[in-house]
Amino acid sequence: MSSKRVLALAILLLALLVAVWQRARAVERLPPDFDELVYLPVAYRYAEKVAGGRWSEVASYRENFEHPPLVKLLFASELLATGTPEPDWKTVRVGRPIPEPAVPAFRLTRWLSAVTGILQVGLTGLVHPVGALLLALDSYHAKYTSQAYLEGVPGLFAILAVLAFERSRRAASGTGAPFQLGWLALSGGLLGLAAAGKYPYAMVVGLAFLPFLLGYGRASGRVWAALVLPAVGLFLLAHPALWPDPLGLLWESLTFHWRYSHSEHVVRSALPWYQPLYHLTHATPTRWHAGVFATGAATWVLLPLAAVGARATWRQRPVWAVWAGVGLVFLVLWPTKWAQYLLLVLPALSVCAGMGVSTLLGFAQRRVQG
Repeated sequence: MSSKRVLALAILLLALLVAVWQRARAVERLPPDFDELVYLPVAYRYAEKVAGGRWSEVASYRENFEHPPLVKLLFASELLATGTPEPDWKTVRVGRPIPEPAVPAFRLTRWLSAVTGILQVGLTGLVHPVGALLLALDSYHAKYTSQAYLEGVPGLFAILAVLAFERSRRAASGTGAPFQLGWLALSGGLLGLAAAGKYPYAMVVGLAFLPFLLGYGRASGRVWAALVLPAVGLFLLAHPALWPDPLGLLWESLTFHWRYSHSEHVVRSALPWYQPLYHLTHATPTRWHAGVFATGAATWVLLPLAAVGARATWRQRPVWAVWAGVGLVFLVLWPTKWAQYLLLVLPALSVCAGMGVSTLLGFAQRRVQG
């Protein structure tokens, strides 16, 4: 094994160790957050319905309908399998220590998110190990994949969808076809599961796929069918809330987000259009939760390094470059500016930043040799 491969493997292992340590620390130390007090009670209601065999009620349950139920059902499965008692939610306060009786519910569901966050780091490391280390240390990624939020599961499916899409392109190289349809179908299915976790993950990654599909697959209905049919099929299968009326309920669920983005809550927050860029250059979780996160340095260097590495990423892993660009545009244009939305683009930016480190090292090496 070459010295470069040994170094890459060592950095990847370091990234995984850091990811595990940082997320374990965050799972135990972070106080309850706003959305956790929405998703966890919903998960307990799902658990009650499943335990009673009331499957039709699972499909018709409307609480938090704006977000697909997949992640909440996974939380419910954990709670049901372990028999974890439901806390008295009146005793749980945002930003305050978790009451002792509520600790098991938070710890169990948070670890589901944490495991998916760690897996995201590992998969990112298959593309660029330094990018994985940056993602492992990123305080936003560590925070929102260490809480009972919806981000971890669809983020994992999104990365897997991108890797399968890349494999589809590589496997077709030299065959005269734009894509290998088996891998493309797998990518579509994973994209559907990402949508069943949280819609924007599939929207951003799907838009990142679009230039490649339009450029290489526009003449082939088989290409579009291979991606779209598995995506739609698995999305509907994993989204029981749509089963009574798929088109009507999907429209209702999607349009909620547009209405919410213009609601009094969002308007009153008065976050500027550039708020995502502020978050991407300021490690605010290190201020929100002092002593939980190791460093904010990964956030400070992420965008500059990603800019340096954008060209190399476009040459070597173009899907990731387009994902980063589409994600940034989405964050700037979408009216809702909550910090957890950054996770739509952090893996792609981390890969670009890793490429930026490689670019700078290559430049330094050439200067020394020249």
